[in-house]
Amino acid sequence: MDYISLGCCSLAFILYLNTLNSGFVYDDRRAILSNMDVSGSSSWQNAFVNDFWGTALTDSGSHGSYRPLCVLSFRLNFILSGYSPWGFHLVNNMLHCVATGLVVKVARQLLSSMWGVIVTGTLFAVHPIHTEAIAGIVGRADAATSICYMLAFLAYLRHMNWRIRNDQRQWLALAFAIITSVIALLFKETGITALLLCVIFDLICTLCGQCDKNRLRSICIVLSSLVCVAYSRLALIPKPQTSFSSADNPISKTTSAWTRLLTFIYLPVFNFKLLVSPHVLSFDWGMDAIPRIISIFDERNILSITFYSAITYLIWYSYQALLVRRKCGAGKQRPQTYAVNGCDPGSHYHLQPKVQRKSRTKHKYVQRQCQSSEGLYVMNCASSNASYTPGNSTTNFWKKGWLRPYTSGQICTDCKQEINSGQHSASCRALNNNNVLTYNTPNVLNSECCCHQLMSSGGTAAPQLFSLALQIIARSSRSSSSCSNSTTASNKSSDSSASSTYSSSSSSSKSSSSQLSIVSPYEDQWMQHREYIFSHASNSCANACVLITSLAFLILPFLPATNLFFYVGFVVAERLLYLPSVGFCLIVGFGLSKIMDFLRTRRMQRTKQMMIISLCVVLCTLSARTVLRNRDWKDEESLYRSAVRVNPPKALGNLGSVLSSQARYTEAEEILLEAIKYRPNMADVHFNLGILYQNQKKYSFAIESFKNALNFRPNLAVAYLNLGISLIALGKCQEAAQVLQDGSRLNGTGVRDRNSHENARISSYLQLGALYADQGKLQRALAVYREALHELPHNYHMRDVLYYRIGDIFGRLQKWDEAEKHHRAALNLRPKEAGVHLSYGITLARNSSRASEAEFWFKRALKLAPEQASVYHHYAEFLTSQSRNAEAVSYRVRAARLAPNDYSLVVAAATALRLMDRKVEAEILYRKAVHLRPYDAHAHTNLGAILHLLGHTSKAAASYKEALRLQPGDITTLSNLAKLGLRNTE
Repeated sequence: MDYISLGCCSLAFILYLNTLNSGFVYDDRRAILSNMDVSGSSSWQNAFVNDFWGTALTDSGSHGSYRPLCVLSFRLNFILSGYSPWGFHLVNNMLHCVATGLVVKVARQLLSSMWGVIVTGTLFAVHPIHTEAIAGIVGRADAATSICYMLAFLAYLRHMNWRIRNDQRQWLALAFAIITSVIALLFKETGITALLLCVIFDLICTLCGQCDKNRLRSICIVLSSLVCVAYSRLALIPKPQTSFSSADNPISKTTSAWTRLLTFIYLPVFNFKLLVSPHVLSFDWGMDAIPRIISIFDERNILSITFYSAITYLIWYSYQALLVRRKCGAGKQRPQTYAVNGCDPGSHYHLQPKVQRKSRTKHKYVQRQCQSSEGLYVMNCASSNASYTPGNSTTNFWKKGWLRPYTSGQICTDCKQEINSGQHSASCRALNNNNVLTYNTPNVLNSECCCHQLMSSGGTAAPQLFSLALQIIARSSRSSSSCSNSTTASNKSSDSSASSTYSSSSSSSKSSSSQLSIVSPYEDQWMQHREYIFSHASNSCANACVLITSLAFLILPFLPATNLFFYVGFVVAERLLYLPSVGFCLIVGFGLSKIMDFLRTRRMQRTKQMMIISLCVVLCTLSARTVLRNRDWKDEESLYRSAVRVNPPKALGNLGSVLSSQARYTEAEEILLEAIKYRPNMADVHFNLGILYQNQKKYSFAIESFKNALNFRPNLAVAYLNLGISLIALGKCQEAAQVLQDGSRLNGTGVRDRNSHENARISSYLQLGALYADQGKLQRALAVYREALHELPHNYHMRDVLYYRIGDIFGRLQKWDEAEKHHRAALNLRPKEAGVHLSYGITLARNSSRASEAEFWFKRALKLAPEQASVYHHYAEFLTSQSRNAEAVSYRVRAARLAPNDYSLVVAAATALRLMDRKVEAEILYRKAVHLRPYDAHAHTNLGAILHLLGHTSKAAASYKEALRLQPGDITTLSNLAKLGLRNTE
């Protein structure tokens, strides 16, 4: 962790601080709040046999997404802080910080410029496209997968380093890379492509000329692991390709193959546009948010052609650069081998001569990498002088530690610049032409640089400057370079010679033991082009490696989501770009580093400053966009409003449902009707509109909306349930019974949300049983409940409700033994459920001989749920039945305080207070009842009665008159008003 990493991680954390106050939105509700694998209702092992949403993988309606480790992380959050969203968002924020730090680490391995590393890390930290993956809790799968993905890549780099050095720790690094790839897969399926990335990078090293006889072994191990893991993943689901609705992926349902092809080819271009310009973002890009391409003349096809042409050109350019480098390093003849002092026995270094220049009296030699027991070494030869630098390849691309012994932090002894930074002073470059990185080690002298003698000669500044001037003049006037303490070689050959012979001078034996003696070079038929090739091979090879690796980061994780190989349940999802954005940031960082290097070499300081200012403006703009986008994910209302212009039907439909749940019925109705105008066949919107009408007690409109929903989605069980409830409210009990029976028997084949479907089915059974019980058809109610027990799964979580409902029926039939048995069964299923204890106590209370035992269970229910109003109410009912009215009053008042908006509890408490002659307290509660139901005549009658008793005759008369206005001819009210008139007469 250095200052760059720390700064980028801190920036990432600060930008996402405003997500900590956000709630559960959109997919979070189904994946977390409704997922039994998260709440602990099921065993933790079920996370490995269920999909991301808690549905069994073998179910026909399973989404097919297998992310058990992500589900278990949600479960750990629930154990630590319950359903508090703050803890969930904090974990996501921290994961983003870790991912940002790893991006900086990867950038350091690939980019040689400090500017490139800074831009890559900062851009990843601030990019707004990451908001959905961090602010949306379900995006944790993408963030965690990205972390494991980069860890696998970095571990494989370490494996390559140790493999070159024959270090046995290479096996530990390789195992870690494979294990982290598997962990990435268990967080999200795209993580498996990390192994492909490792293989591609290893092959790039082959094209770069790095010789490693064990490379094939590592590649075979990685590919074998990839095949095994992929087979194991696919074997978990017999048919992993599930069917998706036309709303999720409308393009896949298009009948025209030409339209599907053109549109799916365009989708990666659209995703790349989101990375380049994240101005317009949306939580959902389904339905018609992205219009289909139905014609070849669509202008978006030009973008597709341009995009794929650019990608193809970059890959081809990189491949050609690597191929040229490989050919240059594998000539037709083997070069003569020379031993270098200071190397292990058996280490050899190969030198290749450059074409002889007419203006020179000597041959120069180019770098050639070779392998020794210490790692990779490179020869840097000038004239007859040669030096080798451990850990440096033919390009500064290999400067990091995974391809060399660790020499980080070395300083050039001449210009005092850090070698790892790739920078030398202007005088050092001018004198020594040391644009290629060299490393000074205790056993190696740098023959290319003479700054060391200059800077270490001592004396004042004037002699040093004078000496510098002399050396510059000498360098420009002589034909051979001899400013280093290496020996020079004489060149006796003519310009037209086909070959040359080099021999070391007599002073070679007096030079340092690290110098190299050159005996005989060679030339091939292609040597006339070598000078040009090798003058460009270093930079071209480095550029090619960075580009291919960055493109692999960009393309490989995105391939499964392209719809080109198999259909997925979405068109575009912003959270899927979290991992591919690593490659995008690397490409941007690489490009900026090249621009900065160009400006530095041309000494365009003013332009460089303008470039830095522009970069800061862009990053600040992206940071502001990220903060604003985080606010959209604060709650569902703001999220859906932000997407209205992108996907109006989906956004308006969801927004209307949210407003309806907040009792903003007028606004919600307008929005839902507007959504239906955009897309009339949306069953969910019709259902939400029916719920709105049902809450407003507009049952006729609600019935029509529920029927429309069933028309577009016949297997929507929850629509059957609410349709039956609305029919019961209108008194159409026979029709309601048929609807509820049909809803309870839906098999749910292909239903995506299996848990919601089963909940609706059992609720239909319960509603139908309650309907028969209210009609006095107890045997039919009992048959319905027993059918529900038989039809539903044995381990279904609501079986306890059925058991105590059956117990209630047996209690009404006065079959106390059966009633107690079923209540006991419910109690065994939910031993800590207060409602089960309460129901068991009510059953026992019906038997007067077991009153003491019933009171025991009532008190246990109070202990389990001290804040549940219904428990106090039922216990008060029990005390009243035992003629313990004084004790019952306190429990009724307590129930009214816990549920101040429950009309029945408030009226019950007020009545109890009136019977205990506590009229003043009763008046307060009666007034509260009137406030809760101002249009209820009975509430005004009760208030008038208590005012009558208190002697407030005028107020009592007003209440009676209001009651008669609401319910004319009510006998009780007329009787009380008559009594009030007689009293006034007296």
